[in-house]
Amino acid sequence: MTTAAQSDSARGAALQAVVRVFGAIWLANALFQAMAWLTVPAAEANFLHALAKPASKVPGWTRPLLLAALHGAQLLGPRVVAGSLVAIAILLGLALLSGRKIVLAARAGFVYSVICWIFLNGFGFPYSGGQTDPGVFVAYAIAFLFVLAAAPALEGRGTNAPPDDRLWRAAQISFGILWLFDAALKWLPAFLFHFSSQITSVIPGQPHWIAAWLGFVAGIVHAVGPVPVAILVGLSETAIAIALLSGKALRVFIPIGLAYSLAVWSTAEAFGGPYSSAGTGVRGNVLGNVLIYLIPFLFLWVVDARRHASETSGTRGTRATQPK
Repeated sequence: MTTAAQSDSARGAALQAVVRVFGAIWLANALFQAMAWLTVPAAEANFLHALAKPASKVPGWTRPLLLAALHGAQLLGPRVVAGSLVAIAILLGLALLSGRKIVLAARAGFVYSVICWIFLNGFGFPYSGGQTDPGVFVAYAIAFLFVLAAAPALEGRGTNAPPDDRLWRAAQISFGILWLFDAALKWLPAFLFHFSSQITSVIPGQPHWIAAWLGFVAGIVHAVGPVPVAILVGLSETAIAIALLSGKALRVFIPIGLAYSLAVWSTAEAFGGPYSSAGTGVRGNVLGNVLIYLIPFLFLWVVDARRHASETSGTRGTRATQPK
């Protein structure tokens, strides 16, 4: 096997590993939803609340759509609708973990995520009070788009097959737009001048070790200054968005994006906790919103590293054949 073929095979294996990590996160959320919606005494109320809460926050012109979904769930039966959503989610997670029916799972997962973004995230509204993202299901949809783009290397066509360039670029641009939207929210006064509350507001109810960690981080923010730190956050997200949209300096900004996402997840999102049926799980993000941002970055890292290796190898080969 040639070096290039070995590298292609390694890339395919790495893509499969990323899909399995995505599947593990997705399945964890699906199982948590099963607990929150189907097994606790207030299961039906939890599910109806999950549908009713977004309807109370969206603009008037979108409210009829969400209320229609709520009335439909009441008519069909909350347990039936919730059970169907959980079953689909579990099947999607198992498909990602097993690597079977990846194309079907990616397409279904994309549609499922968009539907959940509308009816469980309420299009991400109200976009006020220091909110910093449009809802976790947007990131899920983009992750499924990356899975679909990588399908040639994941299902039936061999690990040496390259990703679909058109879909890959669409996924990367979508991810860049998401980061640009997030960055725009960071420049609003509600975030810039109330940054410290992004950390202190999540401390209540956390386990002692998480509360102690967040208190330590809040102390550092206070010492440096909340506004300068908020500006640095805004600049970081803006730079990441520009890199994703332009496709330039990705070898620099993909690791930065990974590190930044982990930093936000471990501070402002408190590692996704607390994990309870009254917490974040019924919205699909029991492990935290930003954690799922890691998946597109990992996809990009695998493919960008391979492309960089090919370019470097090609450059060296050209130099080696040039006459002295």
